[in-house]
Amino acid sequence: MKIIVLLGCALVACAQEFDSNFETMLVEVNRSRYDKALVQLFPVQNEIRNALNGKFPAMDTGLRDRIVEMANPSAVLSTIALLRTLINAKKYEDANAQAFLLGIGLSGLWTQLPAYRKFDFAKQDFAEAPNANTLRMLGYAAVDAREWEAARKAYTELLATPKLAYQSALTIRGLVELGQGNLLAAEKTLIESAKFPIGAAGPNLRLARALLDLDKRGVVDQFLAALEKSTWPQRSKAADWRKELAAGRRPDFGFLNPTN
Repeated sequence: MKIIVLLGCALVACAQEFDSNFETMLVEVNRSRYDKALVQLFPVQNEIRNALNGKFPAMDTGLRDRIVEMANPSAVLSTIALLRTLINAKKYEDANAQAFLLGIGLSGLWTQLPAYRKFDFAKQDFAEAPNANTLRMLGYAAVDAREWEAARKAYTELLATPKLAYQSALTIRGLVELGQGNLLAAEKTLIESAKFPIGAAGPNLRLARALLDLDKRGVVDQFLAALEKSTWPQRSKAADWRKELAAGRRPDFGFLNPTN
């Protein structure tokens, strides 16, 4: 009996614990900060999956149909309200599916946001909390918005930070070089970027992807060969990607650390 009471108290505490997450999600969605709303969703998703022993929602027809509907803010807001209700009611199976849909909706809305708005948001974030992470995000946002001077300033400042930020700095520099038509410089920068320390989060592969789009397979192979000898804990992945290249296929880098 005591165990049941304790479990019930824990579930009630869990629901209350996430009230601030849901409130913040609503605020962030209403100001188009879908990226920050996603950050608030992650701990909720983790709690749901822990309650279900890591179970992911089943992709039935109904769930697939809802995915298409999630591409607008009103659907996202209603899903936030529904998810909150389901967690308070301890209906974790249903909450699992709604959290999955919400993640897709928020990601999609952030992707659709114009580059100039993301750049403005990145500038605000850096002004509020100037550090290597917000500076890195500002650099990538500047590249996407084709704000080359801002991107150049970001990578120059990153090169003055600890060496773990160097791969990011050089990736931003290479993207600027590529964006301004200096292909040879971008190729050299890609290879150089793999020679610096790379942490557990892994390398950023945006520049490698961009050069693969231009069929610069040899340069990307040199980059991957350097990654094999890097400090990256998962550097064995680079060997697998090289095998794909050697077989004439395009490596699937997946979603590995798109902003590092």
